[in-house]
Amino acid sequence: MEKKGFLRILLVVGFLVTLFGCVTTGEIAYLRQDVDSLYRQLIDVQKELKQLRSESSMKIRKSQADLDFMLEPLQREIQILKNAVEENRGYLQRPQQEMTALRKDFEVRLNGLEAKIDKINRELGAKIEEVSKTSKAQPKIVSPSPPSKRETSSRAAMEALYRNAKQTYERKEFSAAREKFRAFLAVYPTGELSDNAQFWIGETFYSEKDYEKAIIAYDDVLKKFPKGDKVSSALLKQALCWLELGDRTFARSLLKRIIREHPRTQQAKIAKEKLKGIQ
Repeated sequence: MEKKGFLRILLVVGFLVTLFGCVTTGEIAYLRQDVDSLYRQLIDVQKELKQLRSESSMKIRKSQADLDFMLEPLQREIQILKNAVEENRGYLQRPQQEMTALRKDFEVRLNGLEAKIDKINRELGAKIEEVSKTSKAQPKIVSPSPPSKRETSSRAAMEALYRNAKQTYERKEFSAAREKFRAFLAVYPTGELSDNAQFWIGETFYSEKDYEKAIIAYDDVLKKFPKGDKVSSALLKQALCWLELGDRTFARSLLKRIIREHPRTQQAKIAKEKLKGIQ
């Protein structure tokens, strides 16, 4: 390509020489020197252009490499986050699934209890009539024997363990108190304070505003200790949890159940007041 450019220049020069036949030999030599100089300058320009292109290409490749180097750790972090989300998705769905199952269980149990209450009322009326016909003889009262030293010691140990857990709760160390109440239940699963311990496990969750876990803990009071003295309290706290979670319908059902099944308790009075606010 360079030779073709040089030939074009020579042709132009030849044409000029022919056109101006009066040009001297010295002038032609001087013209050739100018042409040679222009040719050398042309070559230098082409070299510089080639070098500039090479440098630009290197800079572009270096910039691309730098960009890839910066993007690589970001892509790894994004992948790690995606994997973490996928791994935890099942755990995040578990509370919702448990609450749905628990709600269905409550509804089934509530309907069953209403039917049982109607049956009991009918049977109770028949029993009252039957009892009125029986003899009025008083049964012989047997005085209980005094507790042994071993029984007294065991009861003291139980009360001390329970009291320690309760004091931890009162210090607002809810997580530690929860573990102590669980330890108490492991030693005394069916003792006279066991329903209280299970109830206070629910209270630790309630104090931490973890209402879903609190509902489950209170439900264990109802299932494991249906005849305990914490049943009405557990029902009331479940109702309050449902209110906190925005389920006014289910909360209303529980409050009505408290009034119906435990009418003479302090919890029934509180339930009546709560019902006035959500009717």
